[in-house]
Amino acid sequence: MLNEPELVRWNMDKRYLAQLEGAGVAVIPATYHREIDSFSRALEEFASRAASVVVKPTVGAGSLAGGFCRGLRGEGETWQVLPTLKHFLAYSNETDRCATSSELSPRVLHEYELPGFVEPVASGLAASVMLSYNLVNGRPAHLTDLLESQLRSRLPDPDLLFVVTDAGAPSNLFRTEKVVPDAASAYAAMLRAGADSFTDHDVDPRESIDAITEALDRGLIDVAHVDRAVVRQLVARARTGEFDSLPGGADDLPAVPAPPSATAPTFVPSDPDHPRRAQRRALSREVAVRSAVLLARADPTALPLRPGPLAVLGEQAHAVLSDWYSGDLHSPTSLATALRDAAEEPSEVRTSRLLTRIGLELIGTGSVPGVPSGTQEPEPVLLASDASLRLHRPAADAPRSSLPGAAAFEVLDLGEDVIALRETTTELLVTTDARGQLVASGARIGGWVVQETFRRAVAVDGTWQLQHIGSGRFVGLEHHTGALVLRSALPSSGARFVARVHESAAAAFEGAADGADTVVLVVGNEPHVHGRETEDRSHVRLSGPDRAAVERLAALPADVATVLVITSSYPYDLEGFEERVGAVVWSSHAGEAEGEALADLLTGHRDFSGRLAQTWPDASPLPSVLDYDVIGTGSTYLYGQGARFPVGHGLSVDRTSWSDVEVTAGPEALQVAVTVSAPAERRTDGPLHDVVQVYAQVPETSFSRRPYTVPATRLIGFDVVALDAAPTADPSGAAAPSTTTTTTTTTTTTTIEIPYRRLALFAPDREGWELPDGPVAVHVARSSSDSVDVREITIPRSHLEAHPLPAAAGGLVPAERAEETVGLSRSAAALLVGTELRPVTGDPGTAVFVLDEGTLVTALETRPLETGALDPEPGSAALIDADAADPWAAPALPLPHRVAADGARPTGRARVRVTGPLALTGLRAERS
Repeated sequence: MLNEPELVRWNMDKRYLAQLEGAGVAVIPATYHREIDSFSRALEEFASRAASVVVKPTVGAGSLAGGFCRGLRGEGETWQVLPTLKHFLAYSNETDRCATSSELSPRVLHEYELPGFVEPVASGLAASVMLSYNLVNGRPAHLTDLLESQLRSRLPDPDLLFVVTDAGAPSNLFRTEKVVPDAASAYAAMLRAGADSFTDHDVDPRESIDAITEALDRGLIDVAHVDRAVVRQLVARARTGEFDSLPGGADDLPAVPAPPSATAPTFVPSDPDHPRRAQRRALSREVAVRSAVLLARADPTALPLRPGPLAVLGEQAHAVLSDWYSGDLHSPTSLATALRDAAEEPSEVRTSRLLTRIGLELIGTGSVPGVPSGTQEPEPVLLASDASLRLHRPAADAPRSSLPGAAAFEVLDLGEDVIALRETTTELLVTTDARGQLVASGARIGGWVVQETFRRAVAVDGTWQLQHIGSGRFVGLEHHTGALVLRSALPSSGARFVARVHESAAAAFEGAADGADTVVLVVGNEPHVHGRETEDRSHVRLSGPDRAAVERLAALPADVATVLVITSSYPYDLEGFEERVGAVVWSSHAGEAEGEALADLLTGHRDFSGRLAQTWPDASPLPSVLDYDVIGTGSTYLYGQGARFPVGHGLSVDRTSWSDVEVTAGPEALQVAVTVSAPAERRTDGPLHDVVQVYAQVPETSFSRRPYTVPATRLIGFDVVALDAAPTADPSGAAAPSTTTTTTTTTTTTTIEIPYRRLALFAPDREGWELPDGPVAVHVARSSSDSVDVREITIPRSHLEAHPLPAAAGGLVPAERAEETVGLSRSAAALLVGTELRPVTGDPGTAVFVLDEGTLVTALETRPLETGALDPEPGSAALIDADAADPWAAPALPLPHRVAADGARPTGRARVRVTGPLALTGLRAERS
């Protein structure tokens, strides 16, 4: 008997027991917990009065992505939000993002790219997927067959996954990528591939409607394809409770009491006086506290901050930044404000934005009517009463200056010659109005197309030209009115300016830091500039202005405590600065309570517990942003990428101790137990949190069947441990503890269960997952490079026998199974299915396949490629010696050819050379 999907999903969430109990049905006694502490208390209570206790997750565990999805979805049957995973798939470059193809070998696809999507979907935690602009292995992601084969195939009902396009992507198929001739063909192909909702041309749906209608008329799709997409949209909407009030909806059914934990939280409006605002603010603050990472601590006395004069420096110390995807920030608090508010003597907290302050003067062009050429002095730029920027022109009936003298501007130097100008009296940024006039009216840098930034071109004589980045046009002069306006994209249309410096950033640093016992410098990125959607970073260093500021921080006298705080969207190569300043802290742009959270951490009211989820690089060369072969390029922590700070890294002021490590190879999973203890003496307040991480190092020799390039290490499990240790009160009553205080040590033991499948590698030759049959080194660690204990285990033979690889099969070995390619690119064999290997250029290329020893290769399957008006020599494909030193000159092996073993392993390699306009679609093979 098969139950309906809704009943299955209801039963999967074990809170259904509470609903049955509320309806009068006798059930096994149960409680439901979201927090470890309440769970622990309940476990003790049950154990005291029950012979046995069963502990079950209400919903199956997933990955980090699954954790985010679970939080967004909310508790109960009705989903607060439909978590949407984006972008599917292999979408990590902005350069040519609508036209590049992400080349994924089978192992990179299955081991690296897919898990973050597969686990949340298979666990029922994600309701939707958004497709990416790029191509994957030559096929547009909006037409990928992986939706069905890798995502929907994991669900009890494929209609439970709602798939949406990215904005403008439907047009890309026939306007940019040109894989189909017209809109009707594009929409038909997307519907057949499994897309359900289309976003194009903003709010104008006409092209989409017309294209789908035409596709139906031409027979490119059936009504069933449209119905399928509509059903999936309706299922998604029904999950949110949208239809509950309709006849037959949930509101017509008898009420079943829900436990308090399953009640959806009340929507929080923007009203700052709403009774739940304080609760939400506290949550925002806690998230920011728990997320910040202490990267380095060269001076153990730098944190917590010392009492005494404090300098808080940097533009980002005075701002809380967000981007166009952020929600509204309610009363955002900067770090400078939070530290001043927390200080016993606010007057001891000195702040500076460290911005160069200038006046601008326009150099005359000699083209002003009635003024002799060569007699004009540079004219100051004024702020007019209408907020426009202009020169003084008494002859024009134009707005007059609102100031007694020239306007002054703070220069926000964002690096790479990109600047913004903030007018000092209004504290508003210079931007443009609808007519292209420069006005001081911008509250902040923002928007999809930023209007507040300019590219500064400095001539040999030191004069500036300003090019408006949003439009590409240079700033020039409207001669009669004196208004500064945007001209053309030609430099000759732009005016030249002299920047009169009133105060430099260097002087501001020196003045603010003078006499301070501690200096906190905040640097980082503006999310709308450099390394944002549509723009990749050109390097991974700090910007030039930020590097100069950090250099000044590092050069302060040794008796001054120095703290570098980085708030950014991404990692940096700190180039050794971490060894030259007292402490380095990183936070993402963490929301409205970012400043308060960082102040809590810097002052010692809380300790650091954040850990890095990605490598912070060192000076080692990085591969091209377009190269997705993390295995071949040695990228990421998995394959030994150079790291200044590794994955999982994060320090604390009060370091916990770990003991009693136990690693057990159970019948079905690996169990790791660790006892974590708080230090006997502490310098910070509040609870401590630590992250116990488990990594596996599996040598290549532990896979006896075939060779692999194995990860250097791999995270296979982790747990966050909370220790509710609180220090005794400081008798002085000081707000920021600066001396050690004695506490009662708190200890807890965590047990992490790790399924053996996390040790497996994907075997392309069998299209399945292969477990190691040899020794595995299990590292219980604080980061991927900081092990506390190492134990060796071997997966039980019974488990290996119960999880065999798929059997080898004869017939066609498809080209997509190629494991190493040189000069060949994975491309779409047809619009919606199939992969073939094509030459990247006119030069030959090779591909390597792993096959069982004794496999008989009988033929190479190929097809000629269209070359247009070109008339090259016919293409050819040949099987060559897998170990040939010069594969381009190696002679062809006769077919059929029997694959020899590589050493003692029962597998070998087959190497194919492709020359000319030919696509390799596969090998014909017979199994021995």
